[in-house]
Amino acid sequence: MLLRLPNPLGDVVMATPLLELLRASLPEARIIAAGAEVYAPLLEAHPGLDEFLPIPRGARSGLGAVGRQAAILRAAAADAVLILPNSWSSALAAWRARIPQRLGRRGQGRGLLLTARLAPIPGPAPMTELYADFLPLLGLARPPVGALPAARLVVTRAAPEALSRGGPWLGIAPGAAFGPSKLYPDASLAIAVARICQEHGLGAAWFGAPHERPRLERLAAATLAQGVGASEVICGDLGTAKSAIAACSALLAMDNGARHMAAALGVPQAVIYGPTHPAWSAHALERTVILRRESLPCLTCHLKQCPLPDHPCMNGLPPDEVATAVGRALQKGVGGPCRI
Repeated sequence: MLLRLPNPLGDVVMATPLLELLRASLPEARIIAAGAEVYAPLLEAHPGLDEFLPIPRGARSGLGAVGRQAAILRAAAADAVLILPNSWSSALAAWRARIPQRLGRRGQGRGLLLTARLAPIPGPAPMTELYADFLPLLGLARPPVGALPAARLVVTRAAPEALSRGGPWLGIAPGAAFGPSKLYPDASLAIAVARICQEHGLGAAWFGAPHERPRLERLAAATLAQGVGASEVICGDLGTAKSAIAACSALLAMDNGARHMAAALGVPQAVIYGPTHPAWSAHALERTVILRRESLPCLTCHLKQCPLPDHPCMNGLPPDEVATAVGRALQKGVGGPCRI
């Protein structure tokens, strides 16, 4: 059994309930996940997974990418593939890999490449639920809506040394691969984080990809200048990110992959939404505080760049409201990570 994983980090995390349901229903099956190589440490030791099949960056773009992906998928020798991305290329690669059963969603002519088909996505809905829709195509029972297992990640590393020296910590993940329309202003963010840390006796742990380090270091310096006792920058692979987020009391994030990682580790989150719809990621809400300007007519525009001069969905959120939202998240308590 092969799962072709989606590309966004958050969507990969939201596929973990499907992995657990497949394992429970098909205990003898060999379950392989194929996806971008950066996700290997993210899914390391997950109980629903037997093997991770990396698809290198060079196989995901450029001339001949579909053929290179097909060769990788063919090597898995799977009898069935669940194609979670809704792209033409992912369906074409599975077809060219000659996998006998190819399960996916119709749309853009993809149905011609599939042997079993789901209807196109009708509108905003949690990806956890949309992925569970694949189960009946395999003849397996689908749990009722709202009754899925929680997204889950397994921590296999110790927390970074920088976080083992002190704490407790507030995690902050200010980035967004989607585009700048998701970003809360740095000056306002530094004010909000300084207030949170001072009111709750927390250090600030800033998370991001290696290319985000210069911005994170500027933000860390800004919070130290405002009286925060400790402000650390953590950049590394997703295995490092898992252990670091699991060490935090709560996470303040944009609508990004770090939010989903925290949810799958039992860490409360306060999440700032603007151009994207919260319904797409509505899982683990018992430990999630959603913050957005509900009255704006331009919400959920799904534009990567805001066309308005004042970017109201982000610039219109006062730092005090952000700090209050994190306080509410802290009150929800920490569930604790799954460790091996």
